[in-house]
Amino acid sequence: MNEFGEYLEFERHYSPHTVENYLRVIHQFNNFLTKTNQRSLTEVDASDIAGFMAFLKTVSHLMRVSQLNRLSALKTFYRYLRKKGKIQKNPCDGIGGLREEKSLPTFFSQPEINRFLDYLEDRFRKKPDFLQARNRALFEILYSSGLRVGEVVGLKTIDLNFHQKILKVRGKGGKERIVPFNEKALQAVRDYLAFRHPEKPVQELFLNYLQQPLTTRGVRVILNKILSEIGMVKKASPHTFRHSFASHFLSGGAEMRIVQEALGHSSLSTTQIYTHLNWDKMKKVYENAHPRSHKKED
Repeated sequence: MNEFGEYLEFERHYSPHTVENYLRVIHQFNNFLTKTNQRSLTEVDASDIAGFMAFLKTVSHLMRVSQLNRLSALKTFYRYLRKKGKIQKNPCDGIGGLREEKSLPTFFSQPEINRFLDYLEDRFRKKPDFLQARNRALFEILYSSGLRVGEVVGLKTIDLNFHQKILKVRGKGGKERIVPFNEKALQAVRDYLAFRHPEKPVQELFLNYLQQPLTTRGVRVILNKILSEIGMVKKASPHTFRHSFASHFLSGGAEMRIVQEALGHSSLSTTQIYTHLNWDKMKKVYENAHPRSHKKED
């Protein structure tokens, strides 16, 4: 398991968050094997994989996307074992038939995102300290640049170019991209840096209350606390800010390819889901532009 974790981190360049999730899946599968047929991880066949997937659906009641994520982790694990000569055949080779359920991502409306970010700015103005400054800068960057939560906690202070208002992001698979950020985010980060004084040099931009690098879990805890304070009942995650960025960027007239590049999507089809979030604007354009949509004048 340790070797597999190192392989994911250093050869596949997966984020610590993804590595942790993959290892958690393998442990879950191992527990399943122990409770069912006492087989070890290197003795399983396709029926064991199928049984585990059925367990996830009927007992754990996981959504299809969660089932797919676990199957992907198992496939990667067993490809690794076969590559290392630990097994002769990948037991996942015969598994198929799971199709991802297409669902529209949750995102904030423009008034909702303004309410959230204005609240953080107001809190900072009333109580200008490290935590208020950090929270404001953190979510301004998340929204202004559409970063994944793993990307934002991985940001280093040297990754930000204040003059050009761009930042360097290390995305999935170790790929780097350049993303812009706006004036609001620039001012928020500058205010935050005035309070950021770790005892020992720390490269990461965002730190916790101990002045140590913030984690993805830490970001989620902070977000839930803020949502509770504001009284927003919408279910949201750090990824909601990424979805909001993409939706609002497209609504503002950005080309799909530009949004794809900003998000770091390898495929345009992944970005296209955000086009479905703009039906209201599309309807208005249609009513104004289509010749058969106007009422006849008497």
